[in-house]
Amino acid sequence: MLSLRALFSSAVRRRLALAALVPVLAACSPKYEWRTLTNDDGRFSVMYPAKPALDERVLPIAGHTLKMRMQAARAGDAMFAVGSVELPSNDPALQRAVLDALESGIARNVGIDDAPSRIQVPLTENGRYADGEALSGRGKVAGRSEHRTVEARFVAHDRRVIQAIVISDKPVPADQVAQFLDSLRVYE
Repeated sequence: MLSLRALFSSAVRRRLALAALVPVLAACSPKYEWRTLTNDDGRFSVMYPAKPALDERVLPIAGHTLKMRMQAARAGDAMFAVGSVELPSNDPALQRAVLDALESGIARNVGIDDAPSRIQVPLTENGRYADGEALSGRGKVAGRSEHRTVEARFVAHDRRVIQAIVISDKPVPADQVAQFLDSLRVYE
């Protein structure tokens, strides 16, 4: 039978060990510092979990050379990014070709076989929505042994196609993914 002194010492040791472990566990958790940013060139606003960096790339799609501007931030292992592709016209066939290229590129690169589902993406004015699509899943990265988790939304509106994505090699807390993706607003 333990004496009161031994029991007290054991309880104190456990509390001290727990107190020492809390900063270590906190250091392992990603830090989210949410901020809403407006991107006038891409015609959207979104909340990022950290300060984003900008990048550009050129996409050859449907006989066009299209510029995609990316704004991306890292929080822990996850990348939170929005890409905006400016189209030469408001052509529904070109919008569809760009949507298909972006969606299939992500699905192929991450090994997701599911088809996108239909969603509504909020516009910035009058509580209106645009038809969009969502893609999510976990798969093996093409040509590698790593796996990635992806949550993405896509919308074509006027002369823009916008892609918002969270990608990580580990699952990201659902509330953090939702905060990012649900904050996306597209300018009318």
